[in-house]
Amino acid sequence: MKYALEISYEGSYFSGWQLQPDSITVQEVLEEALTVLEGAPVKVSGAGRTDSGVHARGQVASFELSKTWDPYRLTLAVNANLPEHVSVMRASAVPDDFDARRSALWREYAYFVWHGPSCFPHVRDMVWWRKRDDWNIDAVDGCCRALVGEHDFGAFCRLSECPENAVRTLFSVRHIRRGRLSIFRIRGRGFLTNMVRIILGNIDAVATGKKRLEWFERLLLGGTRVDSATTAPASGLFFWRVGYDDF
Repeated sequence: MKYALEISYEGSYFSGWQLQPDSITVQEVLEEALTVLEGAPVKVSGAGRTDSGVHARGQVASFELSKTWDPYRLTLAVNANLPEHVSVMRASAVPDDFDARRSALWREYAYFVWHGPSCFPHVRDMVWWRKRDDWNIDAVDGCCRALVGEHDFGAFCRLSECPENAVRTLFSVRHIRRGRLSIFRIRGRGFLTNMVRIILGNIDAVATGKKRLEWFERLLLGGTRVDSATTAPASGLFFWRVGYDDF
């Protein structure tokens, strides 16, 4: 029987999603928890990879189990075997041809920026704390508008992992300001390594007047990582949602 789980985790306690030697990852602890239930090794497919320190609100993983589980009881059972910094939020039986990665229609990331000289200690590990509140909001929104559509994101990818074809499509890029908090929601079919964090680092360069909007727009025509600005911290990034036809 095939199942899918929606999973939330604090990325600061893991070396990312994907299995790695000599590091604790979310995929590892999830497979270990499912193996306890199954009594045999269980392999999962994740909707997207997150790097070390990146959080998730709605990561999705699919896998097979030999017996039928009620979704509520499966949620309880997996959570009972997971460490405290990761939790299954819901479970569902899915068709045999469902795969958390290949069946995804879109993925959405959220990024949180806290502005100002003080920050609530409860959220410091969940935001990029910028100690100056010096963003030009019109410049930020101009960058968001420029990002929507199909572009060559070669300048927005970790240099060592940039593919030959760096063209990707972003369906929507939204910025909301609430007091000291900036919230970004970025949705696309697929993303390059570090793409969202580099986007935020480049938005920061334009928003603070270090670079002009025209420079940002030229980056979207192609280039390499050395042409663009800094990479924003992992702490503010969340793998937020995944879209499917019927899940």
